[in-house]
Amino acid sequence: MRGAAILLAAVLAANGCSGGGSGASAGSNTAPPSSTLPRSGTVTYTDGKVYTVAPLGSTLVLDDISVKVAGVAWTKRIDAPLPPGTTIFGVVRMTITNTSTATQTVAPTQIWLLDSKNHAFLASAAAEVGRSLIGMSLGPGQSATGQLVFPAPGRETGNLLVYRFADATKIAQAHHVGLVRYG
Repeated sequence: MRGAAILLAAVLAANGCSGGGSGASAGSNTAPPSSTLPRSGTVTYTDGKVYTVAPLGSTLVLDDISVKVAGVAWTKRIDAPLPPGTTIFGVVRMTITNTSTATQTVAPTQIWLLDSKNHAFLASAAAEVGRSLIGMSLGPGQSATGQLVFPAPGRETGNLLVYRFADATKIAQAHHVGLVRYG
């Protein structure tokens, strides 16, 4: 699974879709500008998607996943490669709960770091951290606390874009997504 995640990250970075820090990485297709969304709550946006927004420290609840972010720390000291255009890692400490009725696996494309301009950054599957959540399997009702590590061009402020387990491997078709504000 870890090898597949690394391959996926490499393909996405090569296509300019994520994690590489490119100014054109994921652009405006990631989420509406933060200023157009409520500080918290659920809204249907003009693109037809439903966005549920939670402030840092609150629990984001979608129909098959809940996410509570404890905090974000910025460091250059992570044992992982930095993609071109990135200089620092955002280490997000969080708890993920599987609220579905089936065992689910945290996919590399499940949670993205968005900067203030909505450029998207993919979590590093290769980061050596205490408890990486990428690839972790969670049974129904099971929670896991751990970390996701995001290479970025600098210390960022913005949102974490969260996809439901049902949409994590087909994000372009997602109709309900979550945003957790950070920074």
